Amino acid sequence: MNNALLLLADGFETVEALQTLDVLTRTHRIVTTTASITSSKIVASSIGVKVEAMALLQDISSQNYDFLILPGGKLGVENLGKSPLVLQMIKEFLDHGKDVHAICAAPSILGELGYLDGLPYTCFPGFQKGKGEYRDTGVVVTPHIITGHSMGFTLPFAEAIVAHYLGEEGIKAIKGGVYGK
Repeated sequence: MNNALLLLADGFETVEALQTLDVLTRTHRIVTTTASITSSKIVASSIGVKVEAMALLQDISSQNYDFLILPGGKLGVENLGKSPLVLQMIKEFLDHGKDVHAICAAPSILGELGYLDGLPYTCFPGFQKGKGEYRDTGVVVTPHIITGHSMGFTLPFAEAIVAHYLGEEGIKAIKGGVYGK
């Protein structure tokens, strides 16, 4: 069983967070906890959809999770990047050999922290940061970081995460529910 932590900040991109959560949950082998980065479990997405997070980040220990997920959304990423607790959590994961996956504008946080230096990555155009090798493609997979280009690539991003932890068997397990086949 793999344990994932998905961070929610006000202004998060709705599809990127919820579709990733949905796909990972369908595996029945990745347990995903959503955590609000504020003192309230109620978090508003970029289009005003209010979601109740399962936990508060302030109550979470990185030791209980195998990987971290950062959804995009311009305002959501600004809020993630302004949170000392979020930045500390990212550092704890990556500095201890755990994985962090980010989509849309969120890879910019990893770039600003230097974690993309020397690595290929993708993100929403205009959010390239750091000294990594930007690729204009849907998803880029490296050993500890998976990046997604934009909301339109959320399903391939989530599937890349599933494949990374569960291999092709994990992908086969979700195909029926996702594609109706």
